[in-house]
Amino acid sequence: MNGRISLASAVLLSLLLCTFTGATSWGAAIVRPCSNPSGGQCGGISPDGGAWESEFSSCCPSQHVCSYKTMYYSECVRLKGGEEFLVEQGMEGMGSGSRRILDESLESISGALDGFFMLINAQIIFFMQGGFAMLEVGIIQTKNAKSILFKNMLDMFVVALCWFFWGFAIAGKGASGQIERDGENHGNFGFGEGLTGDDGVTRWGSIDWRNAAPFIHSLTFATTTTTIMSGGVAERMKVEVYIFLSAILSSVVYASMVAWCWSEDGFMAKQGFIDFAGSCVVHLVGGSAALIGSIMVGPRRHRFAKDGTIINFKSTSLVLSSLGAFILAFTWISFNGSSVLYTKDSSMELSAFAVLNTFLCLGSSGVMSVIIETVSHKGTYDLPYTINGMLGGLVAVTASCAFIDNWSAILLGILSALLSKGSSWLLLNKLHVDDPLDAFTVHGANGILGTLWVGLFGRKDLIERFGKSGEGLFMGAGDGSLLGAQVLGCLLAFFFTVVCYVAACILWFAMVQVVKALSPSSVIVVETVAGEDYDEVDEIEEDMTTVSSIDLESLSLRDRICLSLRVSRDAETVGADFIYHEGNAFELTKNQVKMYNQEKNAQERIQKKRVDEERAREGIGGEGGSINAGD
Repeated sequence: MNGRISLASAVLLSLLLCTFTGATSWGAAIVRPCSNPSGGQCGGISPDGGAWESEFSSCCPSQHVCSYKTMYYSECVRLKGGEEFLVEQGMEGMGSGSRRILDESLESISGALDGFFMLINAQIIFFMQGGFAMLEVGIIQTKNAKSILFKNMLDMFVVALCWFFWGFAIAGKGASGQIERDGENHGNFGFGEGLTGDDGVTRWGSIDWRNAAPFIHSLTFATTTTTIMSGGVAERMKVEVYIFLSAILSSVVYASMVAWCWSEDGFMAKQGFIDFAGSCVVHLVGGSAALIGSIMVGPRRHRFAKDGTIINFKSTSLVLSSLGAFILAFTWISFNGSSVLYTKDSSMELSAFAVLNTFLCLGSSGVMSVIIETVSHKGTYDLPYTINGMLGGLVAVTASCAFIDNWSAILLGILSALLSKGSSWLLLNKLHVDDPLDAFTVHGANGILGTLWVGLFGRKDLIERFGKSGEGLFMGAGDGSLLGAQVLGCLLAFFFTVVCYVAACILWFAMVQVVKALSPSSVIVVETVAGEDYDEVDEIEEDMTTVSSIDLESLSLRDRICLSLRVSRDAETVGADFIYHEGNAFELTKNQVKMYNQEKNAQERIQKKRVDEERAREGIGGEGGSINAGD
């Protein structure tokens, strides 16, 4: 076996060597004979493709050569005089039977190590859910903390089932090296012809046991893609809408991109598209969904004043968001490093190199983010932006970490920090897109940058080591074909995601209309229309016990579709959709609105009383001050 062997493999191999040392005579009896006129045992094929051809010919006049791997060793032992060949190969004292068993054992160990490698990294990547949850709950307003945590948990539940039922089948061999079965990728419930096991029994709703590790590993990637979307629609999307869109995004949009880009049969893969760990397939898809989602549901209430001034909200806890950032940085090591999928010697070296570049890009993007904020704010530091800058660097290097030089990874991190700052400012200040977590900035914009970086600075030797072909435009012999494939991949990911997302929203609206048509009432209670200036909507009166309602037929189709995605105005005011999670009314009831107003008025009265007391104390201490009893 070529290549070095890991410590675990070495221990097992030592046991095998001790067991079968001296078994030369027994092993020779196992040698498979080749048919030839002289009746001898000969054959085999050498690793260099025919170095022993003349000796084979003298032994086998018919030139019939056996292809079984161990025959090469046994035949060369005989032709070269026994131990001489074994000494050359470092296998002195071993017979052909021992080597046959050794080869089979190595193959078995290699498969076991590959499975273990996938599983242990899948567990780490799965913890990304915790990182995203902490990051998001730390950035958003406190009243929405429960909602965002609930949605992150829902991602795990929904995606796991959807990926099993049809997502894994759609993704095909692009899903973490899924094994092809019976000429087709099927075996999931309701698809293909079912899974036929070794016993000849067809089972529905089963995953081939050989695909268990690829299934789990690819599932964690699908879950990550969906979670990215939650940041863009935080604080105002209905939970039932989020569940529906999560299912579509993970098991249809993402699964299709995996099949097209990561499967050797995918049309993008055939075009030469390269994305090592998912800057495009994972992050651009998730970021694009976050962008179109934030546009469709509209900005949060009071995010923009009437004159366009941006109103910043107080975050829940920067401690939690920092913890989330640390968790994500830790899990990203497995996210990028495990994308080699196998534990072969060359794969492990490529994995280590990918992790090295990941750290370098993380460092340069983080430092550059601090410098940008220090310069732009005259010596002050902005922790949320620093976190986003660091995460943007991680996203950018995900596609190219295994294919670029170290200096290129550092340069990529610097540009990523600049892009994060610029795109965030453009979306919020100029386009008035309210993306609470800067999901598109971090994942979408940097996903594009990272994907294109492969086409600009990808090294030919490293790309070929991964089993691909191509070279970056700025790396010598690059002709631009790789860059063209990368551009095409970015366009496909963005527009395919947007089209599918809008189509899913329209489908949701249609289902709502069907439910409404079957219900007694055709009027629902609403207080806002997505996209309006919310400050122009009359505030609820202090003693109001009813809320106004409008007929949806009076709104445009676009507003009606967008409105169906968003929680009510009052639900957003008191904490988005958290009331749904308690199993209470679908919309806020009149009594709940009244109770909220009573609490609000009580807080205002307490604050007014404190101000009056402060003024009274100032009056007593002032010169000539006095307080009348009637005051």
